[in-house]
Amino acid sequence: MSMHAFDVLSEEELDRMERRVAAATLGPWLPDSDETANVSVIELGLCNELGTFKSIELVGASAADHEFIVNARQDIPRLLQEVRQLRARLQSLNTSLDDLEPHMRSAGEEAFLLSPSM
Repeated sequence: MSMHAFDVLSEEELDRMERRVAAATLGPWLPDSDETANVSVIELGLCNELGTFKSIELVGASAADHEFIVNARQDIPRLLQEVRQLRARLQSLNTSLDDLEPHMRSAGEEAFLLSPSM
């Protein structure tokens, strides 16, 4: 597998991804397959009162493709949440550093030199 260089995701891109997630059928999406017919089925959401599922049929999809698509419904929302949380933490750390900078300058560099503790 090759590594691709990606640009940083913009807030607009994250928002578009979140809108696509919100518009998709609720999960969990569950795998099912009929290997004799070479058809993979993704069951969408939970069973209804009649004991049936809405589903998507993937004809000719590899096992890896099927696994990827099935898990995307659960994985993408978690990844988006993680990105948002990490960005918020980074912003908080940057704000803290910005708040400390004037104090560091006024204390002078000698205050930050470590002396041997032997």
